[in-house]
Amino acid sequence: MIVTVVGSISILTTYYLLSSSNEATQSAQVGSIFAAHLHNIESKNASAVTREYADNATLNMAETTPDHITGTHEYSGSGKISAFWVDTYQVERTFAPFITVGNASYTVKVSGRTALVNATFYLTETPECMFRSLVKATVSYVNSSGKWLISNEAWDARDVNGTLCGGVHSNPP
Repeated sequence: MIVTVVGSISILTTYYLLSSSNEATQSAQVGSIFAAHLHNIESKNASAVTREYADNATLNMAETTPDHITGTHEYSGSGKISAFWVDTYQVERTFAPFITVGNASYTVKVSGRTALVNATFYLTETPECMFRSLVKATVSYVNSSGKWLISNEAWDARDVNGTLCGGVHSNPP
């Protein structure tokens, strides 16, 4: 009887370890996919960025300037999300051709076919318009046919230093 109990515990332990290992592997995979997402944003690769979204995904962008001017924008569906990134990169080509994503930290929680990434990072743009924003992002992924796709992405970006464009500073001294 003791051998059977030990065997059962062994099987249960093995199952638990495999299950935990699978979640750890999936968490690492989603973490790598999120890091690639930030890299694609930094590289201004609109086609690569938009391929990371599910067809029915949503993107919510909230910005707050140092003088407390806020804006919130929601884009639903891969077509509107693609248009957002293409438009954003068109404007930035003129005013802020260099984007840097820095000091990124994130956690990943996988549960079955879904994953949640909570992240913070700095987004800096130069040289024509110089600003640095602290971004808090929440990104939900869904595993669709073995591929992790973004189902919902929300950014809360706060300009920490004020924006300087063409000699005009948005955060007066």
